[in-house]
Amino acid sequence: MAFVEINNLIKRYGSLTIFDGFDLTMSSTDRLVLIGPSGCGKSTLLRCMMGLEDIAGGTISLGGDPYITGAERGKMTLDKTVQKEVGMVFQHYTLFPHLSVLGNLCLAPMRSRGMGKSDAQDKAMELLKRFGLGDRAKFYPSQLSGGQKQRVAIARALMLDPKLMLFDEVTSALDPELVKEVEQTMMELAEAGMPMMIVTHDMHFARNIATQVVFQERGKVIEAAAPNDLFGNPKQDRTRDFLKNVLNIEG
Repeated sequence: MAFVEINNLIKRYGSLTIFDGFDLTMSSTDRLVLIGPSGCGKSTLLRCMMGLEDIAGGTISLGGDPYITGAERGKMTLDKTVQKEVGMVFQHYTLFPHLSVLGNLCLAPMRSRGMGKSDAQDKAMELLKRFGLGDRAKFYPSQLSGGQKQRVAIARALMLDPKLMLFDEVTSALDPELVKEVEQTMMELAEAGMPMMIVTHDMHFARNIATQVVFQERGKVIEAAAPNDLFGNPKQDRTRDFLKNVLNIEG
């Protein structure tokens, strides 16, 4: 049984169709990386999985449980219990500027899970120390570097013990020297066995962290394979052209 299963996903913005029958699966041991040209729906797919976008059709399942079902006419259905098992980290941190680092981490588990303040703070400090941020607990987001903000955002998502993590271009807003500290944090999660779905433009990072790479364009999967196969010997001409262009730019 697939850990994540997306069946016949339909997503539209008015008259613009983003996905028209999109299918994708991943296992509980996968770190699936989505690559493709800008505007091909990678970030939209993650937002659909998180329940942040209405879908017109199809289903999204986690652990065999369909938690999002689209409706062509009417409202999609969303199982919020299952939704809480999915964590997401965004490109621009989305930290609350008026709360300290510790406050940012403790807010959701206290409000949505009823966790006591002391327990939430203990858990938050464990995560902050794990990511080398123990001395930043009382700092505010404005006092942090971009890399530190993004690591705090990752720690905040982990406060709710997600079964799946979604990462949407989490290093693209960072200066090059800060990218590595965030990628190292993600690699540590990968080594701990956290299933992930990652959108990135960094092909080198994609190759290092992925167990499966999906190249998509115009709302369709063009090619999906293990990283060594997709990067080393892509089967589709379009994949080959895309990688050639992107790797030349990166180089």
